[in-house]
Amino acid sequence: MLQQEFVMRCPQGFHLRPAQVLMESISKFNSTVTLKKNGTEIETDAKSILGLMSLGLENGESVTVTVNGSDEQQAMDTVRKLFESNFGE
Repeated sequence: MLQQEFVMRCPQGFHLRPAQVLMESISKFNSTVTLKKNGTEIETDAKSILGLMSLGLENGESVTVTVNGSDEQQAMDTVRKLFESNFGE
């Protein structure tokens, strides 16, 4: 199991396009990927677009990403690259 904290740096927050990019990017992995909005009890499966949108993640807020499975390192690397690139925005 891998865990890492990331900060949302998209000016409009975690809206539909970044959520879709994340979901599509990690759907190819066998590992489970969950995001938990820090400071809340809100946690969701990153392969669920509705779950991702329910996070209500704003610019500057942070999430803890947990990845567990056979390809967890590759999945976490993908998530890290997406956050570092602001999901291509």
